[in-house]
Amino acid sequence: DFLEEVAKFRAARRVWARLMKERYGATNPESMKLKIFAYTLGGNLVAQQPINNVARVAIETLAAVLGGVQTIATSSYDEAYSIPTEHAATVALRTQQIVAHETGVAGTVDSLGGSYAIESLTDRMEEQIFGYLEKIDSHGGAISCIDNGYFKKTLSDTAYEYQQQIETGSRVLVGVNRFRSDEESSI
Repeated sequence: DFLEEVAKFRAARRVWARLMKERYGATNPESMKLKIFAYTLGGNLVAQQPINNVARVAIETLAAVLGGVQTIATSSYDEAYSIPTEHAATVALRTQQIVAHETGVAGTVDSLGGSYAIESLTDRMEEQIFGYLEKIDSHGGAISCIDNGYFKKTLSDTAYEYQQQIETGSRVLVGVNRFRSDEESSI
């Protein structure tokens, strides 16, 4: 979800600043600034109608910029089924360049700040993150969660739910479970 992606990065910065100050006693404002490197997750790309992945990557890139990410690596449209070709890598680079130099969004800090939708999503995500951190603490911390399989189970359950949504059609993936072509074009 585009707006959730924007809010996720904003919430991450808020959570970082609060944790650094309240939990770890940081006093240097620089240590409370979260610098985020984002990679437009190749896991969101699909092998069916792969050229559609260009749009997916562009939208993910735009969401990251609007969320305040400092550094972005964009996936290539063919990463769902192969090592990126030179052509696909060039398209990924041009996607970054178009977002950076043609959209104007990189010239304004937090350009969606103040939007009710973004602010309420950011608030909700921040609350959920702190709730999840409390749950991790109640399980004995991160190392315990690794050792007892809590993280693995959570990731597995989430992946299962996501796949169920795709298979039932409650989550639309263009070219996969909706808007399919009779003939898949090859690149």
